[in-house]
Amino acid sequence: MTHVPADALRVVATLPLDPSRSDEVTAALSTLAAASREEEGCYAYDVFESTTAPGTFVTVEAWRSQEDLDAHMSTPHIGTAFDVLGPALAGDIAIHPLKSV
Repeated sequence: MTHVPADALRVVATLPLDPSRSDEVTAALSTLAAASREEEGCYAYDVFESTTAPGTFVTVEAWRSQEDLDAHMSTPHIGTAFDVLGPALAGDIAIHPLKSV
């Protein structure tokens, strides 16, 4: 397990996707996560699917800085993933940068 510093920028994103396209989107999200973990400034990038709401996927991320997250959003693997995910969207993506309480 990678150590995530206490001051890391943590982000959770919820992606509502068509459950009938689960195999396709699971593959795209797995590829996205693997590529993202290789990025400069990425401490963690994990993808989950809800067990109570099929088709609801969640990314749990940790980044060194906002600049690293911004750079991530313009990588080719984000574009490739959204070529698959875009047509499968079943609602709005919600991105939540988090702060400690």
